[in-house]
Amino acid sequence: MYTNRLVFHHIGVACDFDAFSRGAERQNLEMLGYSPEGKEWVDPRLGMRGQFMVACNEGAPRMELIAPHGDHSPVTPWLKQGVKLYHAAFLTTNLAAEIERLRAQRAKLMFPPTAAVAFDNRQVAFLMLANSLLVELIEGDHADRDPTT
Repeated sequence: MYTNRLVFHHIGVACDFDAFSRGAERQNLEMLGYSPEGKEWVDPRLGMRGQFMVACNEGAPRMELIAPHGDHSPVTPWLKQGVKLYHAAFLTTNLAAEIERLRAQRAKLMFPPTAAVAFDNRQVAFLMLANSLLVELIEGDHADRDPTT
């Protein structure tokens, strides 16, 4: 039997394309003690572009700034609704089993497993929980805290 082995990875923050491009979103997090982690990325398969941000103080969550990329980005409807905190992301060593476990608890698969540029083409999937929380599952080792390895 599979046991839940999720490890928190980051909070996704939806950003307007223009504010992201000008660096305004990064500046807002920098005021709170955050700095960029790795390089900006663009992912045409997922329809988004982004940048990870980490805080200098221990215990603060990693943030992922995410802006729409392309005409059919899944981020755009969230921005139109005024949503800023877009998703919570977790690492899992068994993506398929975790998807099935969450679906058995009424989660809806919103975006099937897809290779993600931000994670060196490892698979990610997005599920909407019954309470309307969007969750990103990232295929990877639990010791992996660096999004680019």
